[in-house]
Amino acid sequence: MIKKIGDRLTIVGVAHVLPKSVAEAEQVIMTERPEIVAVELDPARYLALTRGAKTRVLDAWRAGPGIWLLTALILMLQGKFSRQTGVEAGEEMLTAIQKAREIGAQVHLIDQDIGTTFNRLLSGMSMREKLRLFGNLILSLLPLGKGVDLGRLTEEQVVENLLQEFRKLSPRAYEVLISERDRHMAMRLASLLLSGKRVVCVIGAGHVPGVCEELKRLTDNRWGLNLEYTAG
Repeated sequence: MIKKIGDRLTIVGVAHVLPKSVAEAEQVIMTERPEIVAVELDPARYLALTRGAKTRVLDAWRAGPGIWLLTALILMLQGKFSRQTGVEAGEEMLTAIQKAREIGAQVHLIDQDIGTTFNRLLSGMSMREKLRLFGNLILSLLPLGKGVDLGRLTEEQVVENLLQEFRKLSPRAYEVLISERDRHMAMRLASLLLSGKRVVCVIGAGHVPGVCEELKRLTDNRWGLNLEYTAG
């Protein structure tokens, strides 16, 4: 999913375990040659990607058992998908950073701090909501049901359906994990665009609709979505 907003912002919506997402992120950056590359990472997640999953689990343990369990389940789920696709979760982000450096672009980590996100998530959920969230993560690890068609995770209609299902499953989790981060990343992008420089932004496909909507609000609809295309 690739969207161009105005003449200075290109958003690449990726799935974190798909080879095509790695290729799209690389191709758009090398084609657009922006002055800024913004990625859906915060400093803690960037360090975790470069240092390995075990370090991330150990760091999460220091933050408390709830955050440790949530981190461990998410990493296990990402590992399950990675084994199916052959791509490590976050590889597209690291590729985007590498290509940005190759062309001399600035790199900006625009996501909200992961510790803040997880703390806000767990502190605002009832015990019933937590059990439901953790239960669904555990069920996702089991080889049950029809599973997810990973190859379609960046298709707009698939993204919309998955977001609607997630909102129904846990409104609180949706607000913290999706909506709040959409607003945070949109604000960071809006500030970067004030520099007048061209920006390529690489974020999860599930954040693209919300970030685009929030950018329209922040900029008083001065920019219009004028182009959508598929790389490759």
